[in-house]
Amino acid sequence: MKTVARRLRDLVADAGPRLLRMSEEHVSAKAHAEKWSIKEILGHLLDSASNNHQRFVRMQLKRDIGLFGYEQVQWNAVQKYQLEDWTSLVNLWTSYNTHLAHVIEHVNPGSLENTCDMGENSPAKLRFVIEDYVRHVQHHLEQILRSSS
Repeated sequence: MKTVARRLRDLVADAGPRLLRMSEEHVSAKAHAEKWSIKEILGHLLDSASNNHQRFVRMQLKRDIGLFGYEQVQWNAVQKYQLEDWTSLVNLWTSYNTHLAHVIEHVNPGSLENTCDMGENSPAKLRFVIEDYVRHVQHHLEQILRSSS
């Protein structure tokens, strides 16, 4: 898990300054009314961080935590990320993921086979949940940073 934690730290260290250089106008722009803006995508990554933080901790404490999903579209809409200050969003995302890298680095190796039902085909093991979270972050960061090139 130390390698996964390092990967997350590297993603944050690389993306944080690049995100902060983006203009409020750019990050608020929407290609279509039904598509998320960059602000809303980063908000989605904050929601993902929040939900996965709970999974990372709870799955170390219990063999099977049962169903633990979340309604990403509704979470994003309720929190009004489009109206949030960009710098505040980036700073929160950076801090939260720095903490998650710490949690991942120190995860109990004996809990990596513990499971969680995320509403998918079959329950996921903690090892997968952690690795998939970092892949998810990387995917959306690439999406965001591509739009600013």
